[in-house]
Amino acid sequence: MIPVEVILLRVDWNHTAIPLGRLPGRWHTLHLGPEPGWPFGRKGAEILAAWRQIQMSKQEAGLVILDGDVAIDPVDYQAMMRSITMEPTAVHAAPVRLWPKSTQWKSWTWAHRNGEPSQDDVDNPTVFSFCFTYLPRALLTACHQAGMAKWTFPTCDSKVTDVAAKMRIPVRVVRGASPTHLNY
Repeated sequence: MIPVEVILLRVDWNHTAIPLGRLPGRWHTLHLGPEPGWPFGRKGAEILAAWRQIQMSKQEAGLVILDGDVAIDPVDYQAMMRSITMEPTAVHAAPVRLWPKSTQWKSWTWAHRNGEPSQDDVDNPTVFSFCFTYLPRALLTACHQAGMAKWTFPTCDSKVTDVAAKMRIPVRVVRGASPTHLNY
């Protein structure tokens, strides 16, 4: 299999992202900080701006997002790249547990799930978060056209999920990856 070209984007909220260490790939950092209206921010606009600015050509199949409070290792990275290479037109979401401190829910839940918060580990989720996730080019283009530049935290992820569902873009769970959400 020939590897697919993607853009690797680390989202760093207020300079609190954990270090990437010696992960493979050329990672770009998107620095987000408090602004008027905090905690609601221009997450959609900033991700779109990063996508447009970093694109070197039309060769990039999409964008891998790694949130600053999520830790991955080289095995997680390799699992993600293998998954994307097998189906570059799908969304690929690594299985990440979200903790009550960040969600305000009673217990942890999977970032990938069907509908409501759940501890059921599903293979074809209808909901995903950006924790460690690949968004294909067609989805990013459709989100731009749907107004992503105005989407704010905390609803940006769910609005991207909605656009993916309307486009019938499959969502694949990246098996073999086990990133850790550190906001617990």
